[in-house]
Amino acid sequence: MALGRIIPRCFSRYYTNRKLSKKFVGVSIANNVDLQNVRLADYVNFAHHSQASNSSIGERTSIGRYSKIAYANIGKFCSISWDVTIGAISHPMHAISTHAFSFQKRFGLCKIERKLEHQYVEIGNDVWVGTGVIIMPGLHVGNGAVIGGGSVVTHSVEDYEIVAGCPARHIGWRFDEDIREQLSCIKWWDFTDEVIKKNIDLFSPFNDITKDKEIIKKLKEIKK
Repeated sequence: MALGRIIPRCFSRYYTNRKLSKKFVGVSIANNVDLQNVRLADYVNFAHHSQASNSSIGERTSIGRYSKIAYANIGKFCSISWDVTIGAISHPMHAISTHAFSFQKRFGLCKIERKLEHQYVEIGNDVWVGTGVIIMPGLHVGNGAVIGGGSVVTHSVEDYEIVAGCPARHIGWRFDEDIREQLSCIKWWDFTDEVIKKNIDLFSPFNDITKDKEIIKKLKEIKK
């Protein structure tokens, strides 16, 4: 499903659910949420005091309280916990100073305002980002990946990979290689709402697809 309407900066400050109800389907935005130039899909959820700018948020993705997202494209069905920073703004590391006084007029020293080039973070579908995670600019996080709480992600993360730590390192995989490949081909997150509703029992948290091979088989049948 295509992403929904862009929220322009001048029209986005501190939305409430009531103000959005006529413009989006199922979008939930709590109090004191700051959105600037953000493209939303249906059923996105923003908890209170979260922020997003210059980004796109996919269908049914949830953003936790006090999380900050900048210059990121986030897929469908992602679970972003609280106090997460995605697309942390970089400073010039090889100039004389890392400070912004040489390109931002607000510090009273330069006459010409300059903008640094921003690298987008690309996050796939069905990604779980734990509490307090920091994801640096320009990285790719694959479908189904899990990032443990408190991690600082400085390298891209593969599909269904589990990483944690500061800096984040490989911990393991959610599934073996065979299941990972099959899920990557099925791409269940692209199923229509009607198909998911009809087969909602397959997605039960009590199902273990590592033990019940019939689940993958049924997903393949749906894909066809």
